[in-house]
Amino acid sequence: MLIQVLPDSVAARIAAGEVIERPASVVKELVENSFDAGATRIRVDLIDGGRESISVRDDGSGIEADELELAFERFATSKLSSDDELMGIDTLGFRGEALPSIASVAIVEMQSTARDSDVGMDILLEFGEKRKSEQVGAPAGTSITVRSLFQNVPARKRFLSSASGELSRIHSVLTNFALARPDVAIEFVADGTTRWATGGTGTLRDVIVTLHGAETASLMLEVTTDADESEMGVSGLVGSPSISRGNRNFISLNVNGRWFQNRRISYAIEQAYHGFLAGRRFPIAALALRIPHGDVDVNVHPTKAEVKFLREQAVFGMVQKAVRQALLDHAPIPMVVPPRAGEGMGPGSGGIAGTAVPTMANPLWPNPLVNPAPPQSMATSDEGITNEFIAPTTPRATLPVLRLLGQAHETYLIAEGPDGLYMIDQHAAHERVLFEEIVAKANASDPESQHLLVPETFDLSPDQEQALIKVADQLAQMGFALEEFGPRAILVRAVPRVLGDKSASKALLEMLDGVIELVSPDAWTERTYATLACHSSVTAGRRMNDDEARELLKRLEATEQPNTCPHGRPTMIHMSESAMAREFQRT
Repeated sequence: MLIQVLPDSVAARIAAGEVIERPASVVKELVENSFDAGATRIRVDLIDGGRESISVRDDGSGIEADELELAFERFATSKLSSDDELMGIDTLGFRGEALPSIASVAIVEMQSTARDSDVGMDILLEFGEKRKSEQVGAPAGTSITVRSLFQNVPARKRFLSSASGELSRIHSVLTNFALARPDVAIEFVADGTTRWATGGTGTLRDVIVTLHGAETASLMLEVTTDADESEMGVSGLVGSPSISRGNRNFISLNVNGRWFQNRRISYAIEQAYHGFLAGRRFPIAALALRIPHGDVDVNVHPTKAEVKFLREQAVFGMVQKAVRQALLDHAPIPMVVPPRAGEGMGPGSGGIAGTAVPTMANPLWPNPLVNPAPPQSMATSDEGITNEFIAPTTPRATLPVLRLLGQAHETYLIAEGPDGLYMIDQHAAHERVLFEEIVAKANASDPESQHLLVPETFDLSPDQEQALIKVADQLAQMGFALEEFGPRAILVRAVPRVLGDKSASKALLEMLDGVIELVSPDAWTERTYATLACHSSVTAGRRMNDDEARELLKRLEATEQPNTCPHGRPTMIHMSESAMAREFQRT
């Protein structure tokens, strides 16, 4: 086949394929243009999930009448004038591809009136061909309607999902925009019904109320850094551990007002929740990063969905530490909530813990951190991601002083505090205590080891044998002394002192399985400390005498994170004095 230059119409469709993947892509590009035009109100109307039509109206600065047609020319933009500006972009729609790309695969009608003009322009294009251009009287701002998307590209149209599927994607896009720009009122309308509308108050918590409800909004924690305006910083809201979700879709990030996706920064948030959330649970978060424009490359993806940071590791650490600090400052104790009249306390009644906790504006027992010591880096994974733990530094009043009342079912300690009763899971509480002690000793490179009177032996599977080779040095640093004892057999001569008389083989096998599951041995470090703490802790079903129970409560009060075990389970629940009074009808 001969080499030839493609016709403009074909080239335009190819360019459209890079930028416009589906209706959500159209919505993203058009709303970003509205933001760049300084809009304070944006309305998005959809029919059939955007497959039939998409309309976006704003009250922005509009486009001058003599420039409207130029806006549909390829590579036309008002936001760049030279390549020197590419590494300092402070607008959203800069690529010069969106409008001509959309127009090449749809019927597009656009009306726009500049703010200082009495007359606007109306232009109609059908699959890239101009059909109408005339003056109109219209309010300042821009209105654009996109119909029959991909009608001239049947192969692309067949790949669209159902109306509900496309609507869900658009909902996700607009949700992220609303969280990134709480100062702009956004109205989302589908098939004539308003799905939601933000008020444009500039307050992020108000947006959370609209999108996730008042209860969730009340349980969001403030995240801030003390950076100067010229430096990096992060602010926003993250969810209390009591309102976790089953996937990562509720993590929303923006940098300098630009919504973006970045796997490593999302992972930084997840890492900050280690020990607060159970496995396979993810937080709600809406964070705004402030990064010098020259340190952010937004020109790395055709749809501008991803960005690249010049100092990505520094951004990772900043986000992780800020979120972790918010959790340490404000993580609440789950409360027992009395049932409504006529409801029982059985399963599904909504009577216990977890979901109803004190509002974060006034946490039950705040952690008054003053000049906290920075987290110490424990390990770095294959991807260069730092696993950081905040080890105990000085005793702090993270819990009220508790007075032991007794033990229930040989599993729970019952204690009295200044505002009611506390039920403490003895195993989870001991796990938390031991975990922080293990981390502190690891940070100080001072592991304690004890030799076994009778060495213990156990066999390994091939995968476990390979895992052991990867982490043998780390296990030795923890206090294990291991020797080969035949083909895939191991002899244990010494164990960390904290393990006591517990089974060394059971703990080691679980640790090695963790290496297999997590792939990277470095990412396995924190999980191993949690496993070691778990196997060393007092178990449920063991009677504790009063002295042992009081000592456990004293050590728990001194921990940094007393409300959850290292695996994210609550260590205790609380029933306030006022709740008890209501239950006994004393109020």
